[in-house]
Amino acid sequence: MGAVKFVGPLLFLVTSLFCMVNSYPDLDLSHIGCNECALKKNDFFSRDKPVYQCKGCCFSMAYPTPHWIKKLMMNPKNITSEAACCTARSSELVKVQNLMVRNHTECYCDTCIYHKI
Repeated sequence: MGAVKFVGPLLFLVTSLFCMVNSYPDLDLSHIGCNECALKKNDFFSRDKPVYQCKGCCFSMAYPTPHWIKKLMMNPKNITSEAACCTARSSELVKVQNLMVRNHTECYCDTCIYHKI
């Protein structure tokens, strides 16, 4: 009899949680905290004049490496990844307190440097 009294509230709690979770709209949570690739002002170097740098997210995906490709690899790995990084298309050198810094003028998504090697 005591178990039946315990199952009722538990079933109610699970149903309530399911309804709450299901009531939220379908969101793509993969880019939370990461904005689109764009020029952002660099506060550290922007003392005399504004200095901009490319910041943000582009594309990233990981998937299991196909078995036939693993056989061809020198160092087989289980996960293969593809990514595009936020990169400066054009920039200019500016002098900030006797230090040469690249001031980005345009950004785009391109293959990450570590994927080109």
